[in-house]
Amino acid sequence: MRIFKTLLFLQTLLIPVCVLFSAADKFEFESRDDVPASYKWDFTLFYPDWEAWESDLLRMEELYNEVATYEGRLGEGPATLLEVYQLSDEASKVSTRLWGFAGQRRDVDTRDNFVQGQVGKLLATYSRISASISWFTPEVLTIPQETMIEWIDATPGLEQYRFGLMDAYRTGRYTLNSEGERLLSLHGKVRRTAAQVFSSLTNADGDRPEVTLSDGTVITVTPGLYSKALTTYRNPEDRKAVQEAWMEQFEDRQNTFASIYEGVLNQGWALAEARGYASTIEMELDENNIPLEVVESLVEVARDGGEVLQRYHQLRQRLLGLEHYGWSDMFMPLVDDTTSYNYDEIVPLIVESVVPLGEEYSSKMAQQFSAGFVDVFETPGKRSGAYNAGRYGIGSFVLLNYRGTLDDVFTVAHEMGHSMHTRLSQEYQPYATHWYTIFVAEVASILNEKLLLRQFLETVDDPAQRIAFLESQLMKIKGTFFLQTMMADFELQAHAMAEKGEGITAESLTNLWKSIVKSHHGDIIPDDDPYMLSWSRIPHLYRTPFYVYQYATCYASAAYLMKQMETDPEGTVEKYLTLLKSGGNDYPMTQLRKAGIDLENADILKAVVDEFSQLVDLLESEYLRYLESEEIEKPA
Repeated sequence: MRIFKTLLFLQTLLIPVCVLFSAADKFEFESRDDVPASYKWDFTLFYPDWEAWESDLLRMEELYNEVATYEGRLGEGPATLLEVYQLSDEASKVSTRLWGFAGQRRDVDTRDNFVQGQVGKLLATYSRISASISWFTPEVLTIPQETMIEWIDATPGLEQYRFGLMDAYRTGRYTLNSEGERLLSLHGKVRRTAAQVFSSLTNADGDRPEVTLSDGTVITVTPGLYSKALTTYRNPEDRKAVQEAWMEQFEDRQNTFASIYEGVLNQGWALAEARGYASTIEMELDENNIPLEVVESLVEVARDGGEVLQRYHQLRQRLLGLEHYGWSDMFMPLVDDTTSYNYDEIVPLIVESVVPLGEEYSSKMAQQFSAGFVDVFETPGKRSGAYNAGRYGIGSFVLLNYRGTLDDVFTVAHEMGHSMHTRLSQEYQPYATHWYTIFVAEVASILNEKLLLRQFLETVDDPAQRIAFLESQLMKIKGTFFLQTMMADFELQAHAMAEKGEGITAESLTNLWKSIVKSHHGDIIPDDDPYMLSWSRIPHLYRTPFYVYQYATCYASAAYLMKQMETDPEGTVEKYLTLLKSGGNDYPMTQLRKAGIDLENADILKAVVDEFSQLVDLLESEYLRYLESEEIEKPA
């Protein structure tokens, strides 16, 4: 529960650069040792070596064992309760440091068996600790809520824990007794297994197939190259070959992935049933007090927006001059953009784009690029994708797989939005409430991307570049709003299937995903497109169920903030920074309302579909301008 959630949170894990010589024009490294230190995480910020880590691991367990000695004593009064909290906070800060050192080392090289073993040791320790302190919430709930309010009012030190304590009483009917909570905690490690198997199968043991392109070039498809190929290979047959080669491993192992995902579904339903929830989605939403209607409304709005999504792809197919059009064609730029963005050069551009958010924000963002806090380039065995991880009292760490594309540039802006959210939350909130929820997390990242896009559009008049920027925004909405909502729809239906006892097979999951794809894309994507197996390769479905819909709600929130900044920049920025600085001191829906955003108003969600339609119109007009400037005949 929220009042003692540190271990649960950890177990689910996520100054301009100063360089003596530049590696920013190089994007491929055969070894991590070849990457200059200024482009890598500095693990000495956590510990000097594994020996120091081992020592702190023992210390953390000792601290939590001391917490366990307070079992049966919380009713003594507010002083005793405060002692437990302070002791737990001290242990939790050590835990955060431990996870940063081990977990982030694992992510930069998932092949390292020693590090994998250390992570396993840490997770095993977490499981033991979780069991030893599982009594806490049930015992708190034996104290009448009125008494607890009196204790907090009379004890200033307890004030920072008020929100968590009151939330425990709200969700108390789903909290088991001490023995029940202990039993559930013992299964914590088991509940992580499916996600860990998926990670190992796709990262450490994932295939890196070779593909021969139409010009005879032989390439090795990595996660980073896969994404880049779909946006740079002009020959549609090359794009299709790369997609088919990459997706072959998912097709060959589709039954394995279905079994892994069935484990995710069953784990969620078992926990929901044990706590007394009517469904897994109800359990997941209840943690942050999110109304189910928000998710259902989101799914409905996105489905209704399918027509404009299809119009966008029909326009792209016509402008690209393709007889056949599928998923591998959906990322190909309409105009050639061979620009390769030097990492060192894009950093100040990103900092400049956030100047409208004020001096404090922009100057602190510049500091976030300090050497040691951003791990920039793709290396063998490195976890794919990108993320930000906050470590209280140490810093906010960003993982990238930067290859110099325009998409990579926006990814940097995105992750630095998270990084700034983390920093401001840590600086303005006590430890107890510094963690913000996933529900508000993506607002900061998406707003940073929109600010960078606005800067590009305001300063660039060249039609080809403007098309690239517009397409970037359209693809952002397509990926962040439409695609994430499609995956949320998939999760809702897949979890419902498991809850009804229906069979979970590769065929049933593929048919479900195919029906959702059809509802949004019509006949744009052929039935035999490898994309119909994409359910098997989406990490969030395995690692963090019911996470993805929040990308869509956050996009809608960020879009609304951008619109409000046009009419009331000062007031909107003030409310927005208050949101970032509030950490997790209230329910996310309440925090957003304080920033002027009410997601129970479906019009805010529908506005994203309208924005998308307007951008499609603008893209078409800009493309015609481009053809005129290049004296190219208009496509049929």
